[in-house]
Amino acid sequence: MKTIFEYSAPSLQDVITAELNLWQKENKLKRLWAGDASLWTNSDEAKWMGWLDISDNELKEVPRINKLRDEIKEQGYKHIVLLGMGGSSLCPDMMAKTFGKKAENPHLQILDSTDPIQIKKLENSIDLKKTCFIISSKSGTTLEPNIFKDYFYARLQTILEKKEVGDRFLAITDPGTKLETIAENDHFKQIFYGVPSIGGRYSALSNFGMMPSGLMGLDIKTFLDYANEMVKACGSSVSPKDNPGVLLGVILGVCAKQGKDKVTLIASPGIHALGAWLEQLLAESTGKLGKGLIPIDQEPLGGPQSYGKIVYLFIYV
Repeated sequence: MKTIFEYSAPSLQDVITAELNLWQKENKLKRLWAGDASLWTNSDEAKWMGWLDISDNELKEVPRINKLRDEIKEQGYKHIVLLGMGGSSLCPDMMAKTFGKKAENPHLQILDSTDPIQIKKLENSIDLKKTCFIISSKSGTTLEPNIFKDYFYARLQTILEKKEVGDRFLAITDPGTKLETIAENDHFKQIFYGVPSIGGRYSALSNFGMMPSGLMGLDIKTFLDYANEMVKACGSSVSPKDNPGVLLGVILGVCAKQGKDKVTLIASPGIHALGAWLEQLLAESTGKLGKGLIPIDQEPLGGPQSYGKIVYLFIYV
């Protein structure tokens, strides 16, 4: 005769423990770091794993970014406007909102909306003659940043000599894109390259996130050093149960499979802007094939009774 416990469904903790044990048994961590596509759909995932070691590789770009930061300050620029959309603008936007204007460095602002009122509001808040524009697009063909570029390039042509206009622009894009060609033809000040093996929403620690952050005055070397501490904590030699990346992923995955797919993000006031980036990261990364997580940012919190029968997973940062 079976006991009542044998008839009961396993607890959430039991399922999570079993999944962690499976990660250990099937050596999934080493396979992850080796870019094993069979951990996903076994299609093209191996081509998109550049984010795993980007924080270490990006350290090589720090001297160039810092040199450009000092040059921009010496030339008297007061504003930096990043023209982007989606993954190329979310990390810089988060950094700008979190750290604000840094001492004597230019003020970083983000334009990622085609609303004419927002564009005009931003334009009215800056001195065009003392503004440096960053055009940020991995593919180099994203419509909105290219439209923004054309608009502000034309505006600057009305107040500056033609040879001065290109020097007000910087580009961040993958090698060989249309934007690279435009930047070369229009004599942009500099071009910074993305890594083709990193998708846009994972590009925070590449030039797409670090170059604007460095120009606004952040100590990006220290920032990347901290990131590398987490890289080591999530390394292939760390047990799954002690690995923060695997542990969080397993909890999210197990909960989603059991219908607990609503993820409410709660961030401390000082880092409240982090939620918007995490919301996009989770939604776009997991919302495939009719499955995924439903992230919720900046939701007013209530007592348990206010959530009814809907099951939420709350993540506090």
